[in-house]
Amino acid sequence: MDSPSASTQANLVDASPGRPKALHNCACVYCASILTKANISREHVIGRRFVPKGKLHGQWNLIVNACRACNAQKADLEDDISAITLQPDAWGRYGHEDSSAIADAQRKANDARSRLTKKPVKDSHEQLRLSGSLGPGVHLSFQFTAPPQIDDRRAFELARLQLVAFFYMQTYNRETRRGGYWLHGYHPVFQAARGDWGNPLMMAFMRTVENWDCRLVGVTADGFFKVVTRKHPSAETWAWAVEWNHSRRLIGFFGERGPAQQIVSSFPKLQAQTIYQTSNESLAYRGETSLSEDEDTMFWVVGATDMPDMRG
Repeated sequence: MDSPSASTQANLVDASPGRPKALHNCACVYCASILTKANISREHVIGRRFVPKGKLHGQWNLIVNACRACNAQKADLEDDISAITLQPDAWGRYGHEDSSAIADAQRKANDARSRLTKKPVKDSHEQLRLSGSLGPGVHLSFQFTAPPQIDDRRAFELARLQLVAFFYMQTYNRETRRGGYWLHGYHPVFQAARGDWGNPLMMAFMRTVENWDCRLVGVTADGFFKVVTRKHPSAETWAWAVEWNHSRRLIGFFGERGPAQQIVSSFPKLQAQTIYQTSNESLAYRGETSLSEDEDTMFWVVGATDMPDMRG
């Protein structure tokens, strides 16, 4: 692959391809508690079962030490989120043509339980029934089946844990066996299914940050996991995005909130189309907007002609 531009090279270092990077940290990556023999555990930041079976074999991952409590919390988040993000959309379409991944998705739909519905993922499709009147003698009624949904709070918490671990890796000191944690806060913005990656908010985020200094970009597990972080030109604020299983993207910021809030305030609002509205009821919808490959720069590095597997 060709090298990134000089400005990007100053901040990116190639990770060893085809094998994980292992840290031997003495404090938990996620909560900073001191690790002891009683509470230490080995943790794969990109869970081996989070992506389809076997996809991380011979590919990059980050392995760290974490306390058992944080490890268990993250594993619980990964369980149903993995199963749901591997499912097809409402029209039965997958974001890939990998037959082994589709088979794994079907197995997980049976085995994993949605934390929202308390049912197996395969039984967690949402039935939406809407009805109302457009006026005297005109009645409107329709039904729509939506794929299993992910709770926003759980999704953004899993993304936060992954990002914390990658930031820790980038600031890790081998002598002290410790890494750093970003200052200030964590600021999620939005999550979207594949069919809506081209909506105005997602596009505004992508175009705003695509020329920021890239600090981490990674694609691994045959593209079933992607991550990028970019540094604000003048503030201690980072933009981030993750993509899970060719299905779901989450975007946001961490660091100083002020610059992030100013940027988000400039983004267009997602507008729903009102079909009808009365004093007692209303019906509105927002259609999805797809994103073409030639418009998609979310995980590209400015100046690079190919996409690296994982960089830090």
